[in-house]
Amino acid sequence: MKSSHSRRSKKASREDAKKKAANASADPQRAVAARGESVRRHEHTLPVREVALRARETSAQTRADVERVMGQMREANERLIVAAVQAQNLSDEAHLEAARARAELDDLMSQLRAANEQLATMAEEATKREEKYRRLSGRLLTLQDEERRRLALDLHDSTGQCLAALTMNLDVVGRVTKALDARSARALAESRSLADQCAREVRTVAYLLHPPLLDEVGLLSAVRWYAEGFANRSGIHVAMDLGEIGRLPGPVETALFRVVQEALTNVHRYASTATASIRLTATADAVALDIHDEGHGLRDPVTHEHGTLRETLGVGIQGMRERVRQLGGTFDVEFTDTGTTVRVRVPMDSDTP
Repeated sequence: MKSSHSRRSKKASREDAKKKAANASADPQRAVAARGESVRRHEHTLPVREVALRARETSAQTRADVERVMGQMREANERLIVAAVQAQNLSDEAHLEAARARAELDDLMSQLRAANEQLATMAEEATKREEKYRRLSGRLLTLQDEERRRLALDLHDSTGQCLAALTMNLDVVGRVTKALDARSARALAESRSLADQCAREVRTVAYLLHPPLLDEVGLLSAVRWYAEGFANRSGIHVAMDLGEIGRLPGPVETALFRVVQEALTNVHRYASTATASIRLTATADAVALDIHDEGHGLRDPVTHEHGTLRETLGVGIQGMRERVRQLGGTFDVEFTDTGTTVRVRVPMDSDTP
């Protein structure tokens, strides 16, 4: 069937070609026109081919550029990968270093905490020791005052009475001087004089250890008596401004009197001055005691710095400071070009031991 169909198609094609040839021979002008159209079509096809060639060349160049760019991108990607690996390595090292630094920091913080705990323990122990020292100092000062009072009573009641009896016996012997020769009479008179001198010195020592006026009358009378006796013994005039403060608790009166004693003793030893002053006043809140001299004072840099008293001064200054501290007060020594001033402030409502 296929072969018969092919034969018919070929036959039809030959018949169509014969018809076209017949038509062409019948119309020569139409044939010439057809050949001209074919030439024109061929001439128009030449630029299109050139454009196609140029397009292929351009496409080849573009592919080369694309391949070149892709190569550069691959190289850049490889470099990026290498950099990322290096960065990861560096990051790992940085993490390790950071971990080591954190461990060292934790260790240092642990040591610091241990040191702080040790310091806190030491500070607490120091505070406890200081409190024990203060209690011990207060107890020693109290015992010292009690011992002074006992010695003063012993001197007054025992030694003083013995000296008084000796003086009376010497007076009895002195009434019969006619039976004595000149040498014996002189010895008797000298003994009478020595007995009087010993009695005065014993009385003075007893009063200095603990003046009876302090217990009997109060601080003002005791300070006035001591300042007058100090002026007579030292030749230093003492100006007194003593306010009406009334009676104070026994420990307060004793402490202030001891401050007056020690301060005037320092004036006599170090100030090289002819005048001193004592000012004692009271308010509703505190008692104020100021002792001033117009001498050069303790100007040695070993004993003071920057106008304030150093903690390394002698027992007398430390004793004054500790007495006032036991009463909850303040004790200061000020050095100026016009002299030295001891300032004491004791609260009226202080808890006295």
